[in-house]
Amino acid sequence: MNIHFTKMHGCGNDFIIINHQDRHLDTIDLTRFIKNMCKRKFGIGANGLMLLEKSKVADFKMRYFNADGSVGEMCGNGARCIARFAYLKNITGRQIFFETDAGNYEATIHDDHTVTIYFPDINKHTLDIQKQLTINNEKIIYNYGSFGVPHTVIYGEEINAIQTDQFEEWGRNIRQYPIFKLGTNVDLVEITGPNSISIRTYERGVEEETLACGSGACASSIMTALLKKGSSPFQVKTLGGLLLVDFKEDSDWITNLSLRGNAVVVYEGKSNINQERTDSSWEN
Repeated sequence: MNIHFTKMHGCGNDFIIINHQDRHLDTIDLTRFIKNMCKRKFGIGANGLMLLEKSKVADFKMRYFNADGSVGEMCGNGARCIARFAYLKNITGRQIFFETDAGNYEATIHDDHTVTIYFPDINKHTLDIQKQLTINNEKIIYNYGSFGVPHTVIYGEEINAIQTDQFEEWGRNIRQYPIFKLGTNVDLVEITGPNSISIRTYERGVEEETLACGSGACASSIMTALLKKGSSPFQVKTLGGLLLVDFKEDSDWITNLSLRGNAVVVYEGKSNINQERTDSSWEN
């Protein structure tokens, strides 16, 4: 079976996208397939894989999977990429309405090839602000909420200095902390101006630091505004590039939340599923 795919990235957060409207992968071990495709050096290599499927309520359904084969409810950078993919494949126009496991979203394709994703409103009362946990005898102040997927936002001034090579171990310890029963993405934030922040993200499911995280950019921007450390709109600097986050807030809700950034086609290709080989596949 030849699997046609498109490799894309949003600020270096990279994905494999497959048009799955005909459900041609329903007969295979999908988890194993995703792991093999996303595995760097042995496969195509990506932070995640997305299937574009038919929807009864929207232009299409986005099914998102992390590199380890686990289901991801939503991915902001991935959403931008799959929206532009749908537009380039003439599945939709520039204004897009699509379904995800985290709800329904809208997108706009711009002339400069950037894409804006519009998120559902967020109730402020569902967010945990200025809570405390202890790791390795160090007390850490954190902020937590779901922004399509769970995020724990921590500010640089709240912790001791983290060396670059220590970030993943630090993020992994928080991601696996017992109070986060479903795991969590971890965002380390630095305030760089009244409307700008810099973030690093350890992503659940990828189980490493990624070059960018769209939902993490949204989470970090919202928490920064709620803590009166800055105000929307925010420029969010990631390791892979710049994201723009905008929203409004009243006493109870975050509304009009949007995320804008690039959505780049890297290449297209096909993979013969019968020829895939990894270390483990030879043994089975």
